[in-house]
Amino acid sequence: MLRIIFFADTHLGVDYPIKPKVELRRRGDDFFDNYKKVLDYAIESKADLVLHGGDFFFRSKVPSPIVDKAYDILYDFADYDIPFIIVPGNHERSALPTSILMNHRNIHIFDEPQTMFFEKQKAIIGITGFPNIRNGIKLQYEKIFEQATEGNPGVDIKLLLMHQAIQESQIEGYTFRYGIDVLPLEMLPADYHAVLSGHIHRAQIFQYEKEGKQIPVIYPGSTERTSIVEMAEEKGFYELIFEETDNNWKLTETNFHILPTRPMVRIDITKLTEDEKVLRNLLGAELSKIDPNAVVRLRCEFSETRKLLKADLLRELTPKTMTLTLAPIYRKRYQIEKNN
Repeated sequence: MLRIIFFADTHLGVDYPIKPKVELRRRGDDFFDNYKKVLDYAIESKADLVLHGGDFFFRSKVPSPIVDKAYDILYDFADYDIPFIIVPGNHERSALPTSILMNHRNIHIFDEPQTMFFEKQKAIIGITGFPNIRNGIKLQYEKIFEQATEGNPGVDIKLLLMHQAIQESQIEGYTFRYGIDVLPLEMLPADYHAVLSGHIHRAQIFQYEKEGKQIPVIYPGSTERTSIVEMAEEKGFYELIFEETDNNWKLTETNFHILPTRPMVRIDITKLTEDEKVLRNLLGAELSKIDPNAVVRLRCEFSETRKLLKADLLRELTPKTMTLTLAPIYRKRYQIEKNN
């Protein structure tokens, strides 16, 4: 049996100020905690490989203390002799920050299209991958895939690792099907055990048929909620189990492990008021109804009311265990939608 841990979209650095001016409960530690939980599970379960599908960090220019913290954790993990393989995502602009800590023999980065080979449990695993293509994956994929696989020897297990939107992948209320930034299923290879991708934050598995075979496309989703549209989604990672039968290796299990996440709640102020006392009572009543550890997205479309929603008032009303952010005004967008 061969065990592979697959996760993605850790977005390390979100809401993690280096020198915060105000003491608030922030979300930065939530992202780091779940990142460490995945690696801890890989150690405890004695995984053979760990794959990361990109968007390791939350943006391309990351403060050095965040880079050091993330890489310190990864370097310590690599000492357990479990190879860690990653494709840079779009948030990193297809390239991870450099660091001497990434020179560990068990840390492998797809900084160009290629296939990496590993021998585990008497099986040769070939992992084909490439950094995120930000403009026109549909137009570039065939050339990139050919470059990544040219001259490859035969292997026992073949996996394709990327950070792209693939046809039929889904987010809340939308299915990706067309466009130059959507990779068509018909372009995916026939002789691979699975296609693994980051980028889409909803965990999901769907199949495509090629040469009479059903091949899974696997998105582990993000390890934490990054948007209010993900408020009902469970977050986690996949554990992929391969077993050998009659000299052929097969993917026999795709187990999704749920990671702990704080509740995410949206509060809408739907009535115009210019009275701070009324607003205070209204908001206080709404906050009292929800989990004190919640991540709250507060929306108010009335400019007159928003003037009252000052930082001091929000800090006073929000429990210290809660994280609250004020959403930007979307009034113009709503007016356009209403007029149409």
